[in-house]
Amino acid sequence: MTEAATCAAKAAHSSTFSVARMMGLTTAATMLGGQSELAEALGIQPRSLRAKFSAERGVSDDDLRSAADALDRQAKRIMAHAEKLRTEAAAA
Repeated sequence: MTEAATCAAKAAHSSTFSVARMMGLTTAATMLGGQSELAEALGIQPRSLRAKFSAERGVSDDDLRSAADALDRQAKRIMAHAEKLRTEAAAA
């Protein structure tokens, strides 16, 4: 691997210590139903997620993308259920 490719790979996996990122993950956990659900969506153990919340570990771009993807999936389930409820109400 070239030096440029190595640097690019490290940058892709780098983590950032940011209150905005930590709060974003905290909000995502709440919206997903808890820290366990968010940890599962991120593919990490709850202990590792707690380390991100406490700033022992940074929050990577991949963490943010995975959380956003999990929220998208949750939103689709909610919208589908809302549509079922509307359909049932219209049939009555």
